[in-house]
Amino acid sequence: MVGSLIGLLWGKHLAEDFRGQALKVIGLFVVLIGLKMAWPLPDPINTLLSIILGAWLGSALQLDRRLEHFGAWAESRVGQSGFAKGFVAGTLIFNIGAMAILGALQDGLTGKFTILATKAVLDGTTAIILTSVAGWGVMAAGVVTALYEGALSLLAGDLSTVLKGVLLTDVTVVGGLMIAAIGLNFILDNGVIKIGNLLPALLFPVLLLWLKSHGLEFL
Repeated sequence: MVGSLIGLLWGKHLAEDFRGQALKVIGLFVVLIGLKMAWPLPDPINTLLSIILGAWLGSALQLDRRLEHFGAWAESRVGQSGFAKGFVAGTLIFNIGAMAILGALQDGLTGKFTILATKAVLDGTTAIILTSVAGWGVMAAGVVTALYEGALSLLAGDLSTVLKGVLLTDVTVVGGLMIAAIGLNFILDNGVIKIGNLLPALLFPVLLLWLKSHGLEFL
């Protein structure tokens, strides 16, 4: 909301070069946060298997493409002008993505909100640029974002009794690598890694831990 206010008042006066550089610098910081979450990588084989199997499943289900198509469909349904344009664009940009899910999981499971705080800065910077183009409806998207991420955090909190110990560590490491990939996409500015397809990777640490508990070890 603060970013939207800045965008309404001064957004059009910000140099285009600054806008691009600001997003890339934030992307670099997101990479650092992701790598910090993943380090010291206690079980690299399980992590690699989770990422590869998750990417395979996400690609088979075409999750990234489906998310993009859903965003395009939703925007076409509400129109392209006035309040609706900014509201829909902001809601989709702020909420359809892995960072919102991973941030809420981290908050609900561990009580830490590093990802959500970083995402808030990223969303705020984006809102400055978006509001200067799409109007004040972007500000209303902040309400939807608070409800969406808040609900996910509460749900993750209910799962904290299950996701703990080694399992929580494995999920956190996989999530950290995905966060680093998001930051890399911001730096490269071409979406080289399809983050949506990686979302199923969060499920595979559970499966692999279950297999290990039944005697199947990955060395």
